[in-house]
Amino acid sequence: MAGAGRGRLCPVCLRPARDGGCVEHGPWAPHQLATIDDRRAAGRGSWLPFEPLMHACPRCLGEVAEGRHGWECVESAHGRDPHGPYRVDELLGIAGQRNGAACRERFARRARVRQRSGPQLPALPAIDAARLWRLIAAATVLAATVAFLSR
Repeated sequence: MAGAGRGRLCPVCLRPARDGGCVEHGPWAPHQLATIDDRRAAGRGSWLPFEPLMHACPRCLGEVAEGRHGWECVESAHGRDPHGPYRVDELLGIAGQRNGAACRERFARRARVRQRSGPQLPALPAIDAARLWRLIAAATVLAATVAFLSR
């Protein structure tokens, strides 16, 4: 487990967990704690509507499957930062999943707002070259007519 113990965030509220414990959600094992990468991934997805599972990975709220050494996350079991193995009592239940999904939705909403928060200039329609030449020709004829009449 190359990435085990790197997490520093509560897996439910994604806030910093001091000494492995969250003020709201209690103590966590080091391999249950979410990482900054987990929080970034949470900000990229849409979490509502959320359908809780019987048991879910505490780091990403994904499905888990039983393996040789315990329960492992189906989506992230073989990546460079594997999620698991977990014991059954280390998995998130339905209430924890709902709270975690609500928190992750707030992160995703903030990320979407940050992407849109820059100044938005109105998009000008592209001018057709043929129409531009007709407009220039009309302006030239009008200018020549005014010049002729002013003499």
